[in-house]
Amino acid sequence: MPERTQLNININPELLKRLKKVALENNRKLVELINEVLTNYVNEIKNDQTKNRSILDELDEVKNRISILENIKN
Repeated sequence: MPERTQLNININPELLKRLKKVALENNRKLVELINEVLTNYVNEIKNDQTKNRSILDELDEVKNRISILENIKN
């Protein structure tokens, strides 16, 4: 069994009702659903940051190439 840590948070009552409903509709435990939602969210943020870093790296490369071309012209 994986190691667990308890986290107590304040949550909007309506959101909690919706989460419980989704868990019930999918025959899952609330804790499983919350873990999946949080894991997916964190992974999405990490992927977005990686994509943003990649885009910034590409922009830096384009900037460097333009700078080289400008120096060649002068």
